[in-house]
Amino acid sequence: MRYKIDCKSLLLQKALEIFLEPYLDNEGLVISDYKGDIIIGKDIKKPFSKSQLLLQLENLQESPQIDMKIFEELDLEFEKQDDINTQEIIKTSTFDEKLDNLINDFSQKLKKLIKEEYGKK
Repeated sequence: MRYKIDCKSLLLQKALEIFLEPYLDNEGLVISDYKGDIIIGKDIKKPFSKSQLLLQLENLQESPQIDMKIFEELDLEFEKQDDINTQEIIKTSTFDEKLDNLINDFSQKLKKLIKEEYGKK
């Protein structure tokens, strides 16, 4: 994994640069003491040695994390589709028909999402 370091504390910045020198990259995950992908003090416990830091980073990589950007993009896509589908549903007359349309639409979107996400692997 590649990391970018952005700390307010110059001492912490330099220590992380020394410890993670082979893993540094401007395009990597941001390790910071105030904001970023990995936050020192929150995601990485202080104080730490080089080996403790590397173990904690490895554990963070192995733990399942949800990429919220995917969900945000899906929400936007679903909102656009919902507007179109809502107009179609309004045209139908009974509650049962409306409910069936919503359930079918949702299941189609869910299947599509699963195929797109897990079909790649």
